[in-house]
Amino acid sequence: MKTTKNPWSDYWQKGAKASFLDDKARLQAYQMRKFWFERMDENELKQPIVDVGTGNGIVVQWLTEYSQEKGKKLDVLGIDSAELKPFNDTLKLHAETPYETFKLPSNKKVGTFVSHFGLEYGDMEAGLKNLHLQLKRGGSVIALVHSTDSNIYKNSKALFEFIPSVLKQLKKSVTPLQEALLKHGSSNLPKPALQEQHNLNQFARKYEQYGAFQAMNFVPATKHALQAAAHGNSDESHRVLSGYINAITEHKARLVSLLKATEQLGDENETKALFEDAGFKNLTIQTVAFPETGVVGSCVQCGK
Repeated sequence: MKTTKNPWSDYWQKGAKASFLDDKARLQAYQMRKFWFERMDENELKQPIVDVGTGNGIVVQWLTEYSQEKGKKLDVLGIDSAELKPFNDTLKLHAETPYETFKLPSNKKVGTFVSHFGLEYGDMEAGLKNLHLQLKRGGSVIALVHSTDSNIYKNSKALFEFIPSVLKQLKKSVTPLQEALLKHGSSNLPKPALQEQHNLNQFARKYEQYGAFQAMNFVPATKHALQAAAHGNSDESHRVLSGYINAITEHKARLVSLLKATEQLGDENETKALFEDAGFKNLTIQTVAFPETGVVGSCVQCGK
């Protein structure tokens, strides 16, 4: 039986700290950390706490920091269906652990489930029913989930729709130009290669102000590969270009999973129905937005 690899496994195993946050996104990281600190302040959470879709454990890290700053002892565990590479070995993280079938040893029950863009990436119908089963009476769920009005969703959709144009350009112009540079050098390019160079420059100029184009780092990647080819560095040129194409392919798979995850949630009424059909009560759904970065998703809170 063929199994499909989780598209997030490679991402986490390359050492990423969080999804939708890069090393430069300090403001967003601060905002997200603050969001979880506020949820902790608002709620007297039962323990243990389990983070669903934990990735490499950024929320577990934040909750650990919260417990240290507030002098509260928290028992926090992270689970994820993907393969992981935690950035902090002291965090309790369980890789390849789908929440649809998760349970603690010895039939121990969970006090609180939290999730930061995690629940919607699994089978929510089956998964939420299992979370309800594993939750203590009086326990709660706090989840930040995607929404179609969030900048994350809008930017991801734009990027997904733009990827075919980039892949077409790589095949149509960049690869032939690369081979011509390796064969003839930059000063003796034949007319077809010069035309592809012109087409490539036109493509870059056409989309230079487009956010999705900028996000894909097309110019730096292709420039590196073609400069290496112009200097006769075949191995380096092919390594850079193939690596870039592989990165796009992997990113596309993650974007597909994000779009499907958001679609699974549906609108607010459909999201509410998913949780209530699983048995959860006292459900609230609130838009999460920050002044500097706009809407990031929705916060779902409910109990048993």
